Amino acid sequence: MSTPTASPSRAANGALSLRLRGLRLVTSLELRQRIRSRRWYVALAVWTVALLLIGLVILAPTALVGDAAGFRATARIVFSLQMLLVLFAMLLVLPAMSAGSINGDRTAGTLATLQSTLISPLEIVLGKLMASWLTGLAFLLLAMPSVLPTALLGGVGPLYLLRLLLMIAALALCVTAVGLGLSAITARQLGSVVLAYVAVFGVTVVGPILWGSSAAFLQEQREVTVHYQEFDHTADGKDSWAPSRCVESVEERTVIRVDLSQPLIWPNPVLLLADVAPPMHDAIGPSPDEPWDLLQVMQLGLRHATQPLHPSNFNSCSAGNEGYPENVGSPANRPIWPLGLGTWFLVGGASVALATWRLAVPIRKLGKGIRIA
Repeated sequence: MSTPTASPSRAANGALSLRLRGLRLVTSLELRQRIRSRRWYVALAVWTVALLLIGLVILAPTALVGDAAGFRATARIVFSLQMLLVLFAMLLVLPAMSAGSINGDRTAGTLATLQSTLISPLEIVLGKLMASWLTGLAFLLLAMPSVLPTALLGGVGPLYLLRLLLMIAALALCVTAVGLGLSAITARQLGSVVLAYVAVFGVTVVGPILWGSSAAFLQEQREVTVHYQEFDHTADGKDSWAPSRCVESVEERTVIRVDLSQPLIWPNPVLLLADVAPPMHDAIGPSPDEPWDLLQVMQLGLRHATQPLHPSNFNSCSAGNEGYPENVGSPANRPIWPLGLGTWFLVGGASVALATWRLAVPIRKLGKGIRIA
């Protein structure tokens, strides 16, 4: 007598069923496990105090010896530095929390208990995803007592701050999803955590290095219009020179086409965060009217680097010189964050689908060393 088995379509429908009650149950179970740990509270307390001290250590001397304009410019730079630290904290904490979630429960024998209930594999995966994401967002929430004062002192607009917070939250969600996918396909918790850190290190460090290294191979000769300064001898009799006029000439130069290898830096979290900053002018320097921060400087450099054929890249004249080309302009504000964030969401969605498929029962084949209960 043959044993009845579920049809593929029925199994798929069961695996993909999603109910709010099941999602809430898995999320609450995961959050309770994390809340019980004292190390979690210690980590949050140290994180909050560290960000507050960074702001005080930098801003306090500036407030005592500097003027109002310098203090505002310093506060703006401190704000961007704090947002970068929040992003790095997410990239350090989330892989450790999410990449050991599924195989850790499988090793402890608790995953089979969830799989034997009416909770679907999709509800298990999304519940673990939400719990890890919400835990990571606690770092973002506790950073606000130190970030908001520096944002107000630096003249940061609310929309700018909101864009940064949303970008960090979206990246945190995607990194969590990737960690869950790795946790589902690896047998050991340590292996999945290491792979998650390797993936984060790859897009954060290795990608920009490869992009910069591609400059050695992506070079071509182009005829471009160059603007440079001519210098005249000063009339005071001293052996010095002063710029007099801006001269235009057509020359053949080697142009580095790193714009062709730009996809290597699309998913870089630091550049994605900088890309949502408001654009700044080419004239870099703190001013009372328009202070700048580190994220805006990175965005400006990215615009110039990824548009190597723009005329402003061949202009070495200073504004105000005779013959200065007023029509050169600045590189177009072409954001890369939709492409980079879209890449993250595609990979994160694929990771969630893979984790759901790996948790579907009945399991046809188990890897070596994987236990059921």
